[in-house]
Amino acid sequence: MTLIADKARILRYGALLGAGLTVLNTLVSVMTDALAKDLVADHPAPQLMAMSGILAVMIGLGLAATGGARRRMILHTASPKRVALRSVFGAASTIGFFLALRDLPFVELFLFMGLMPLFGAVLSGLVLGETVRGGVWLALAGGMLGMAIIIPDGMSGMTQGHLYGLFATLTGAASIVLSRGICRSHTHAFAQVFYAQIACALLGMVILPFVWQPMAAVDIGLLVLYTLSLLTTRWLMVVIVRLLPAYVVMQIANIQFVWMVLVGHTVFGEVTGPHVWLGSALVIASGLWLIRAQRAPAPVPAAASVPAE
Repeated sequence: MTLIADKARILRYGALLGAGLTVLNTLVSVMTDALAKDLVADHPAPQLMAMSGILAVMIGLGLAATGGARRRMILHTASPKRVALRSVFGAASTIGFFLALRDLPFVELFLFMGLMPLFGAVLSGLVLGETVRGGVWLALAGGMLGMAIIIPDGMSGMTQGHLYGLFATLTGAASIVLSRGICRSHTHAFAQVFYAQIACALLGMVILPFVWQPMAAVDIGLLVLYTLSLLTTRWLMVVIVRLLPAYVVMQIANIQFVWMVLVGHTVFGEVTGPHVWLGSALVIASGLWLIRAQRAPAPVPAAASVPAE
């Protein structure tokens, strides 16, 4: 009985730690997005992406240089082709979110974050052969309705910023789906982050000569802080999903909307109207419905297995 009680206590503490880290991660994530919005207001998105990507790659190489398990964890992949494709989608999503942050109110970015897992659930059926249940389509419909409510004048009022956000959402969802397949090939999450940052650096450097602008020392400092925050939030997510199921993490992470409202109001002077609250509530509800639909038991199709490259 003592052994069972000890195990229950360990699981309970692990769950509490995971919940606490999830809340902390939402704060770090919002700070990362706020830094990005501040920087992209005065500097081209490709320049920021290139410089941040180069810094992240240097940090990754520095950690890999220590050798041992870290080197394999960061550099090794059993699915090089899928990792490369996933990195391209990740880089495209990054530049899309930079541009959306530049053009949209800060809190509206939550809309596209909330839609990403909904699109990912649908794409998983097309890419990985997983069963797409009826509840998934219902969740996606609810999310799209939430988007229509948040956007002024409905879908006809979509601006360039909304299109950037939608592009970032679709490419980000494709990246998530590919990541799920890559994880089945025993490739560590840190390797996926590292190679995605290489893609960000390369894409930004291709465009950089056409958009380069000098940066003040304070902006370079903010860019370094942004990069460290970005790597921290992705590292925290790796730790969190080891302590809590993904569906629990998604539910707790919805608190990020509150942080974004507060930051948008206090830092960027934005006013969050009732339509944004209502639309975001629909997006959150759709995400919770998606979790319910995905947790329902269903046979795994044979096509869901990932062939070796």
